[in-house]
Amino acid sequence: MDKIRVAVIGAGVVGLSTAVCVAESVPGCSVTVVAEKFSPQTTSDVAAGVLSPHFSPETPVHRQKRWFEDTFAHVYSIAQTAEAPNIGVQILSGWEIFQEPPVEHIPFWADSVLAFRVMNDAELKRFPQAIFGWMYTTLLCDCTHYLPWLEKRLKNAGGRLRSAKIRDFWELDGTFDIIVNCSGPLTHSQESPALSWVEQGRKAIGARQPTQTTARQFSRRAVVMNQVSSSLVKECWRPITVCEDQGFLGTRWNV
Repeated sequence: MDKIRVAVIGAGVVGLSTAVCVAESVPGCSVTVVAEKFSPQTTSDVAAGVLSPHFSPETPVHRQKRWFEDTFAHVYSIAQTAEAPNIGVQILSGWEIFQEPPVEHIPFWADSVLAFRVMNDAELKRFPQAIFGWMYTTLLCDCTHYLPWLEKRLKNAGGRLRSAKIRDFWELDGTFDIIVNCSGPLTHSQESPALSWVEQGRKAIGARQPTQTTARQFSRRAVVMNQVSSSLVKECWRPITVCEDQGFLGTRWNV
């Protein structure tokens, strides 16, 4: 039986994580990451990479909590390894302060990080503009190290990297059986290429994201499924962008 040819568009943390998950866990596939730019020239390379979720009204809270807890456990397991410094993953503590209190004083993810607590008045006095704040311990994923590590894992699993700028899914017609679009929110300006693939019986998987204003990142998972083979089902790590909380002042982390 011929291998199912999977193309992942985008070589940021979303694309490479997705490609690694498929290549390492799904037999009978050939996985190729197609992107115009690779590390260190991706958007992910300049991302803060701090696991600190903020509420997205478009997604049920229980789902956001599950995504974050699974992601935290995954990254925490990496942080416990001897290779963590080279991979770019570490544990760090810090605070977030607000000019206006958030709607939820205790966020849905409070028990998912380590040592979460609300800052007391004495601590807040150090920041004259702040009237509310949190302190907690979380994880940092430095993508300048993490992305090359993912590329290495992908190649070890038989995956490939291909440099190309894709403007339409049809450019890959005949070369791949499945397309996973991890190219980011700024490239999702047209619906027709993805829809045309589905209408023609092919599989195009989009990673639709909220409109980006002032944005932060937190980790969630995307489901990659193959309609041709029921064995090709895998959940993959990916970040999405969400709007900042109103009144958010800033963050400081002790690395």
